[in-house]
Amino acid sequence: MIYLNDFHDLQDQTTEDICTAFNEAFSDYLVPLQLTPSILEQKMKGENLQRAYSIGAFDGDTIGAFILHGTDNSEHPKELYNGGTGVRPAHRGQHLVQKMYDKFIPVYRRQGIEKITLEVISTNLPAIKAYTNSGFRKSRIFHCYKGTITAGEIPAEIIIKENDAPDWQQLAAFMDMKPGWSNTPESILREQPYTGIWEAFIDGQPAGYIAVHRDTRRIRNIAVHPDFRRRGVGNALLRHAADTLGDTMSIINIDENSPEIGKFLEQAGLKFYLSQYEMTIAL
Repeated sequence: MIYLNDFHDLQDQTTEDICTAFNEAFSDYLVPLQLTPSILEQKMKGENLQRAYSIGAFDGDTIGAFILHGTDNSEHPKELYNGGTGVRPAHRGQHLVQKMYDKFIPVYRRQGIEKITLEVISTNLPAIKAYTNSGFRKSRIFHCYKGTITAGEIPAEIIIKENDAPDWQQLAAFMDMKPGWSNTPESILREQPYTGIWEAFIDGQPAGYIAVHRDTRRIRNIAVHPDFRRRGVGNALLRHAADTLGDTMSIINIDENSPEIGKFLEQAGLKFYLSQYEMTIAL
């Protein structure tokens, strides 16, 4: 085994190099995950992943392990989001995640970072241990769903229109749940044009919306105005998105404290498949 002790940011790394390391690190992951450079670029754009705030453990010029960090803004970030941590199989067993954070957390403090957030699958005990040893603590439990949309026909009173530039201040008021990082309006805006946004109207009034990443068919966000609930708006939005993009969809990071959202998704055909912990560390 080659022991790695060369840790630095990823500013000089190409998308192709990061993608190769990502796919090898996730080749035997709990949930199959393989990216193309194009999908990785979309992920990096949507989650605002920044090479300057990301970390690599290097074997010569090769990335042996990495942590991809997004920032809450590009100029003076206060929060980082861990959008992907991976260790290539040949370099496991060296506590590289903890070593990378041990080296860079003091750097982030000096740069004005106040908080780091991440998500980890609840059964991934080695990763949870590594993050806990680095100072992270569980803050929320998320549930994830996938499957084939079975929602029925769209009621005649509901009109659905695509809108590339919706009023997010208005739509955000429909949410009952604080979304995870990749499902926020800010991430959705960054992802365009890769994410489609459709609004539902009843009698000319905005009644709900759905945002779906077109290539992966992952639902980024869906919400219904409180005054229009129980009138089939959510089902109509799912049906329209499925008719437009394909029936098989997924959605991640539904807060366990919002069980009514999970129940709605299951009634529409999506099935629970795993849980994640949101974990945070205050610097």
